[in-house]
Amino acid sequence: MWIKGCHLLWIKLRIESRRFIGIPFPIPLFIFQELLDCFLDLLTAACFFIPKAPDPSSSSRITISSVKVLITMIMKMLDSLTGDGPYDLVDVTIDKVKVLIKIR
Repeated sequence: MWIKGCHLLWIKLRIESRRFIGIPFPIPLFIFQELLDCFLDLLTAACFFIPKAPDPSSSSRITISSVKVLITMIMKMLDSLTGDGPYDLVDVTIDKVKVLIKIR
């Protein structure tokens, strides 16, 4: 199967005082999208068995439907990240530590 426009998330950490100078982590973004899509399907099935209203005796107010909305928003954010061409998402240098996150 051909994946048109396979985008990678590159996370690079560089510490000058350490022996290892750079650590690149290439992560394909379509893997995150597929995992979130599968998780969203599981949450949809769980919504049939779990009530939508939170339990009044519970300290947590997080429900399955709110997690489902959160996952949907994260999927839309990933779609917007992969919509454009390659760019730098984060490029921060503090003292001798550099953090670089690229979308390629």
